[in-house]
Amino acid sequence: MILFQLDEEGRFNYVFIAFGASINGFPFMRKVVVVDGTFLHGSYKGTLLTALAQDGNFKFYPIAFGVVDTENDDSWRWFFTQLKVVIPDDKDLAIISDRHKSIGKEIGEVYPLASRGICTYHLYKNILVKFKGKHLFPLVKKAARCFRLSDFNEAFNETEASDQNLHGYLQRAGVQMWARVHFPGERWFAERREEANSQQTTLSRGVEKLLQARVTAARLMGVQTIDGLRVQVTYGTQLHERRNVPSTTTTLRMKGNPSILAPKAMNT
Repeated sequence: MILFQLDEEGRFNYVFIAFGASINGFPFMRKVVVVDGTFLHGSYKGTLLTALAQDGNFKFYPIAFGVVDTENDDSWRWFFTQLKVVIPDDKDLAIISDRHKSIGKEIGEVYPLASRGICTYHLYKNILVKFKGKHLFPLVKKAARCFRLSDFNEAFNETEASDQNLHGYLQRAGVQMWARVHFPGERWFAERREEANSQQTTLSRGVEKLLQARVTAARLMGVQTIDGLRVQVTYGTQLHERRNVPSTTTTLRMKGNPSILAPKAMNT
C-alpha cells in the first residue's frame, strides 16, 4: 500500500507506505502501536513517521512508514488517516507515543476509540533533562511499572516527598498515560486487576484452586500414630508407612500425586 499526496502545484507533499506482509501479520500482534517521528538528514530533508508493533518474541514489527515535511497537526492527521485503513479504530487498541501535542490531538480525532499512552523512554529522558536528578529516576520507573495500586501509591508518594516539582510534572503528563496500573487501554489487564482486588489473599486464583484441591485430598486421608517414630497414612485402599517422622510434619509421595504435607497425627 503506497499513497502520495501532492500540494497545489503538483509537488511532493506526503507519502505513506505499508507492506502487505506487515498488514497481514498485524492481527497476530499485540494491539499496541508505537508511533514516532524523526528528522531526515539527506538531500531532501523532511521527517520520517513510523508505526511499529511488537511480535511474540518482543521484537520490532514494522507496520507503516511516512515521509512528511514536518511534525504538525496536518501531517499527523494525514498519517493516522492512512494508518486507519490498515489498522481500524478499536476500543482495545493502544497507541503509544511521546508527548508531542499534534500526536495526542490527532489520535483523539482519527482514533477516538483507542487509548493513548506516553512512551516511558521519552518520559524518562525528559525527566533527566528537566530535573537533573538521576536519583529520582528509579522512583519514577518503579511507579510506572507497578501492577498493584497500593505499590504505585507508595512509589508515587516517595516521588512527591523527594521532589514536588517532578511530582507535579508527572501529574500534568497524565498518570493514566504513563502508569501501568492506571492505563485504561489494556482491557485484559483491567479485568485481571479487578479480580486481584477481590482476592482475599495475596495468592493468585490458580494457586488458590491448586491448594484447595490438595486440602480436599488431604482431608480424605487417615493418619494414625503407630509409635514415636512411625505413622500410618491411609488414602482409599492405599496404605503408606513413614519412618523417622520429623517433629512437626512428614512428607508423603504417592504415585500419581504431588508431595503432600500431612500432620504427624490426626484423629480419624
